[in-house]
Amino acid sequence: MAPATYSRMKDAMQRQLQCSSKFILFCFLCIFLFSVLVHQHVYDIVNHLTHLPNSSRQKQIREFPPQNTTRHPLVPPYPYDYKFTINQPDKCRSEAPFLVMLVIVQGEDFVTRDAIRRTWGNVSNVSGVSIVRLFVTAISPRFNSSVELAFQEESSTYQDIIQQDFLDTYNNLTLKTLMGMEWVTKYCPNASYVLKIDSDMFLNVNYLVYTLLKPDLPARKNYISGYYIPKFRVQRLRGRKYYVPKEIYSKDMYPSYVAGQGYVFSGDMAKKIYDVAQIVPLIHIEDAFVGICLEKLQIKITVSPRALFNMLRINYNHCRFHALITVHHYGPEELLQIWQDFQTSRKCPSTKNR
Repeated sequence: MAPATYSRMKDAMQRQLQCSSKFILFCFLCIFLFSVLVHQHVYDIVNHLTHLPNSSRQKQIREFPPQNTTRHPLVPPYPYDYKFTINQPDKCRSEAPFLVMLVIVQGEDFVTRDAIRRTWGNVSNVSGVSIVRLFVTAISPRFNSSVELAFQEESSTYQDIIQQDFLDTYNNLTLKTLMGMEWVTKYCPNASYVLKIDSDMFLNVNYLVYTLLKPDLPARKNYISGYYIPKFRVQRLRGRKYYVPKEIYSKDMYPSYVAGQGYVFSGDMAKKIYDVAQIVPLIHIEDAFVGICLEKLQIKITVSPRALFNMLRINYNHCRFHALITVHHYGPEELLQIWQDFQTSRKCPSTKNR
C-alpha cells in the first residue's frame, strides 16, 4: 500500500474514533441527565404519596426546614398548608362548648368509633354541659373504593369526623394532633377545654368534667394536665419505635410533657400550641413535641395525681374506675362489655361523681 493511501486511511480512522468517542460521551451525558431527572421525579411522587400535601405552602411561616437543606425521612413536611378533606366547621356555631373531645383514630377503625359513640363518647351521658366529640383522621393507606364509600357515609351520618390530606401513619401522629389544634383554633376558639385522647382508651367523662375541670368555676387559662412525664431521655438507638436522631432533635433530654394517650388543656392553649408549632422544628413523637412547644411558650404543666390519668392497663373495677379519668388499652369489645356495669348506680367510697 502506498504511504499516502495509508496516511489517508489512518487519518480517516482517527477522525472516526474521535467522532465515536464524542458520540459515546454525548450518550453518557444524556443518560446521566435523564437518570437525575427521573430520580427527582420519583422522589417527588414518593414524597407526595407519603404526605399528600397541597401545592401551596405557607411561605410566610416556613422557617423549618431551611430551603437549602434536605428534610429527614422521619420529619413530615411542616408547616404545610394541609387541607381539610372532611370538616365539621359548624359544630361550635350555635354555642361555645365546655369541652371538645378530639379522638385520634384511624379511618378504617369503624368498630372502634361505633363503640366509643355508644360508651364514653356519647355526649348525652354528661348532663349540664355542652360537649363536642370529633374523630381525628387522615388518609388511610388501606382504603379501597368500598371502604372509602362506607367511611364517607359514616361521616355524613354522624358528622363527627374530621380529616386532612396527609397519610395516616405512625410518623404522622404529630400532624393529627396539630390538625386538632388547628380545628379548635379556626372553628371553636371559645371552647373552655379540649381533650386529646387515643381511641384505645377508657374515659370517665363525668369525673373529668365535674371533679377536675369544674364547670361552675371560671375556665382556666394556660392550663394543660395529664399523666405527667418529667424530663425523659431521647431514644438514640436506630430501629427503635421512638428513635430520634440528633440531626432532628439535638438535646439528650426532652422537656417535661404529658403522655399522649390522653390529656386535657384549656381552650386558649390550642391556638398557642398551633402557632408555636409553625416555628418549632417538628418531631414525630407527638407528646414529646407538645412538651417542646410548652417549653418554647414557657407554660408549665399542671401536675395531676397519677391515679387520674393511667398510661397502663388496669383491670376493670367499678368503684376504682369511677375515681379516675383514663385507662389505657381498652378496645371496642371490652368497652362495650364493661360500660353497662360502669353506668349502674352503686355506692363507692370516696367517690363524688355526679
